[in-house]
Amino acid sequence: MDVLSLKNGNTTIDPRLDRVPQFDERSREYPIRTLVAERAPLRSAGWACPGWLNQGREGACVGFAWSHELIAKPVQVPGVNDSFARGVYREAQQLDEWPGENYSGTSVLAGAKAIVARGYMEEYRWAFGIDDVLRTLGYFGPVVIGIKWYDSMFETAPNGLLEVSEGDFGGHAILVRGVSLRARLDGHGTTTPVVRLRNSWGRDWGIDGDCYLRVTDLEKLLNDGGEACVPVTRKTGPLRSPEADPDLLREAGEID
Repeated sequence: MDVLSLKNGNTTIDPRLDRVPQFDERSREYPIRTLVAERAPLRSAGWACPGWLNQGREGACVGFAWSHELIAKPVQVPGVNDSFARGVYREAQQLDEWPGENYSGTSVLAGAKAIVARGYMEEYRWAFGIDDVLRTLGYFGPVVIGIKWYDSMFETAPNGLLEVSEGDFGGHAILVRGVSLRARLDGHGTTTPVVRLRNSWGRDWGIDGDCYLRVTDLEKLLNDGGEACVPVTRKTGPLRSPEADPDLLREAGEID
């Protein structure tokens, strides 16, 4: 398989997997933990996401993950589509710490900055550890994560479960939109804690575009160079109108 170069010397084997890790130590000053009580018991919860985006065979997963977050409750933004998600990705590329756009890829952090720049949120925080992620899902809202994507994760099992094995193909950004502490995925009554994710590979992938991941596997992925970002102050409409991208308008057939 061909190896594709991304920003900051990163590589991927699949062009859809172009999330680039970017960690800023200042992010530790903004934990979601201060807003989600540590003593609150873990609980199952889900956040509706009544929109399905599809990045196709191209990159831009960061833009699509953040756009799925805008579609999802608790604050739903109307009019978000594939073209919008590509625009978020391109703006994130301009805002990340790596100069130029000659290489594919960008970071979850840059995607958050692009959403702020477009006026759909005023603040975001970070989940440090699996308990932070689970309490956020239980009490606060969805979480945008950046993780390594392994060979075994390209297809789900018939019940929608992803298996995590050796051989990462690149980095992926994806929305986590729910947690079930007692999921029954084996058909035999056995329960296991899982999170529910909305992928950006269309409704034909997984279970209507979604998949499940064991909480223990998500913890491993987060500990292996992963990250989890949480919108705090959301807006349903832009505080300012971003400049129109002629290329996006042309792709949508709005201009010649």
